Amino acid sequence: MISIDWEFTWLDPINNSIVSLWAVDFLNPTNQFYAECRIWEWATWVEEALKINWFSVEEIQDPNKMTLVELIKKFDEWLKTCPSPQILIWQNPKSDIDFLVESYKKAWITYPLWHRSLDTHSIVFAKHLDLWKKILIERWIYKINLDESLKFVWIPWGEPKPHIALMWAKCAAEVISRTIYGKKLLPEFDKYEIPEYLKK
Repeated sequence: MISIDWEFTWLDPINNSIVSLWAVDFLNPTNQFYAECRIWEWATWVEEALKINWFSVEEIQDPNKMTLVELIKKFDEWLKTCPSPQILIWQNPKSDIDFLVESYKKAWITYPLWHRSLDTHSIVFAKHLDLWKKILIERWIYKINLDESLKFVWIPWGEPKPHIALMWAKCAAEVISRTIYGKKLLPEFDKYEIPEYLKK
């Protein structure tokens, strides 16, 4: 299982670009991947995206950074160091995975992770039902975002700001470990105890 997050220049996987990618091997969390790249030649960006991820226009166009194709090739090689079978973990992975699939196409590499994924929203939602816990509702919508998922496993940070792929990938992995196994995973969160209702 691979907990993953990335920064990109907005929400269109065809015309926008990944600018950084972080991944954590869930079964061996010391095995991590991080790389930044410049945007591909005709990619577009939106100022709002750069405000969220704190990259500047100069940084996303930096010719000294690797290309998107080089980043994807390095990530693909890193995946081979992780146990198989592999599946991606994230809070709400569908749109993000579209970016990864499109980036693999640009690198002319076959996407190896198929179309299925695990999302923390569904796992935390199911655990609420299992424990008969009330689920937060706002405007008639269930609200189990990453912020609420972290609170559920007793990590008081809330969603990390600014949006840094490293910490978001780690947060997702920690939420999964605590929710499913009732165990801590990463040293960054060790000081936060696990609630009794999650302990095995």
